[in-house]
Amino acid sequence: MKLPALLAAFALLAACSDDRAASEAAQQGTGSGARFVLAPRAPSAPQAAGRELSATWVELLGGDPARELPVQFSFESRPTRLLQPGWSLAGVARSPSDGGKLAFEYGVLETRGGATSAAIELRARLESGREVKQRLELDLKPRWHSLLIDLGAAKGEAVELSLALAEPQQGYVLVGVPAARLHVSESAPRTVILITSDTHRGDHVEGLPRSVAIETPALRELGARGVTFTDCWSTINITVPSHVAILAGLHPRDSGITDNQTMFADDPVVLAELFRDAGWHTFATTSLNLLTAAHSGLGQGFERMIAPQSTRPSPKTVDAALRLLDEAHDRSVFAWVHVFDAHGPYEPPPPYDTRFYPAGRDPRSSAIEPELGMRVPPNLPGVRDADYIRALYRGEIAHQEQQLLRLLEHPRVKQGIVALTGDHGEVLGRHGIWWAHKDVYPDTLHVPLAIAWPGAPAGTRFDAPVQNSDLGRTLLDLAGLERAPFPGRNLSRLEPSSAPRFALSGARTAASITSDGWHLVLQLVLSDEPEQKTHRESHQFELFHLTADPDCERDVASDEPERSQRLHRQLTQWLAGWKGERFAAFKRTDAATVANLAQLGYASNTEASDAAAPLFDPKCGCTWCQRVR
Repeated sequence: MKLPALLAAFALLAACSDDRAASEAAQQGTGSGARFVLAPRAPSAPQAAGRELSATWVELLGGDPARELPVQFSFESRPTRLLQPGWSLAGVARSPSDGGKLAFEYGVLETRGGATSAAIELRARLESGREVKQRLELDLKPRWHSLLIDLGAAKGEAVELSLALAEPQQGYVLVGVPAARLHVSESAPRTVILITSDTHRGDHVEGLPRSVAIETPALRELGARGVTFTDCWSTINITVPSHVAILAGLHPRDSGITDNQTMFADDPVVLAELFRDAGWHTFATTSLNLLTAAHSGLGQGFERMIAPQSTRPSPKTVDAALRLLDEAHDRSVFAWVHVFDAHGPYEPPPPYDTRFYPAGRDPRSSAIEPELGMRVPPNLPGVRDADYIRALYRGEIAHQEQQLLRLLEHPRVKQGIVALTGDHGEVLGRHGIWWAHKDVYPDTLHVPLAIAWPGAPAGTRFDAPVQNSDLGRTLLDLAGLERAPFPGRNLSRLEPSSAPRFALSGARTAASITSDGWHLVLQLVLSDEPEQKTHRESHQFELFHLTADPDCERDVASDEPERSQRLHRQLTQWLAGWKGERFAAFKRTDAATVANLAQLGYASNTEASDAAAPLFDPKCGCTWCQRVR
């Protein structure tokens, strides 16, 4: 579908929304930012000819004006309902006892027929019978505009809100309106920040055992204020599914999101929705277009979401986060901040481009013998020293950490609840894999995690196994939302768990189980990559003893047949164990999406895969399966 030229400045994607929980919270007035869940009313009179939605909008909405669309202006997306001539939007909420103001945003999405001006008619009827009426002239510039309207002394009263688009002077105007809310200044607003560092290995954390020499001041700061988790693993090795696991608490096996092309449905309640419906202001600033609301489906629950059309460095993402945090100065905030610097290509700015490589050494010198099978990234032609590329990767993380430190030094953040984790790691030459996050070895599964909160046991190091998919439950509990329905366990209790950790690889090509110091990797499909000199048969498995071999370089499956059989059985039972609903909305297979993923290094994760198909056939009689029977 081609959008008209007038719509080319922003992205739209239709997404059904069930606002029942939000409606109940709004009508009960929970929290200080209760939302009006705006619902369309039938037109008061037949629409005049030429006033109906254009064919493009009818196609987007599916004929349902109540449907929400994530609408983006100038890189900022908001969940939006449309307001067209002849229709009104209405909602009800109760004003807090100490009063407040009505806050909402709008953006003019389409103008036709030479329209030069337009206005919204706002009517707020209070429980006492008083009415507030205002005519608000609209700015037609293509960006988001904010309005704050004093409702007078509406303290503790129910407020019925109605918005209607006044007839423009001429032509046709289509307006997008995110959910309005009651804005109340809080004397002590709270702050919860979730930071995800894309492609960040768990052994690239300053000061930890077996860590490389690196400076990570943000992780160091959080660890000093709270807890550093030294053995945190991700659930998958690629970006979108890992963030679904973090924000929805659903393992990729259960969500059905196992690649970067499939959009997450809006059925499950996600972390941001729970904070929003409790009255918190929610926003996200991300550094990768794959995480936009229109691509990933992860915009639900965020009142504001700022993301690039491709990628952007951490300074710009942190700048956006600081700006949005300051704009919400008198409201409690839940924010997600995503940074992407450690992802290839590794091009850190000075002085980080040389900080971790010996001065005076030439990485392209013919005297250097390249490591066996080494592949050189396209942006670094002629490089023969793999350590130079590893040094650039370190430089990206160290530079990014300095930027995150700016966020952590914000007064609100210093006093708030903050978690910093990786979505997955990176393979820097082991297992025949160069500069990619493939397979399910510790290189891609082990990620950083540090959490700080008021009253935390400062400076604690927790060495027991955890997974970052439990972060949502942890943050909710720390914020006092223990009753909010969300899966997972509260990591801040620092209670060791003996439960196995399971992981999938992108496109469901492999799976793993980690238990009691042992790690078994099971290949789910044939993998033959001559360029990387790797060949793995379908259902081939490997077993590693992490205590003696933390890098998983010595397969001991033949030496440990009983252990291999036991772990294999646990893993395959887990693979077949999900009996519930999966939440894959749809998968993009168009050439532009595939090309974009390939440019980002995800070419190997774009194979067709059926999210509903079984992950493993328990009746398989191949040679590998016979070994564990």
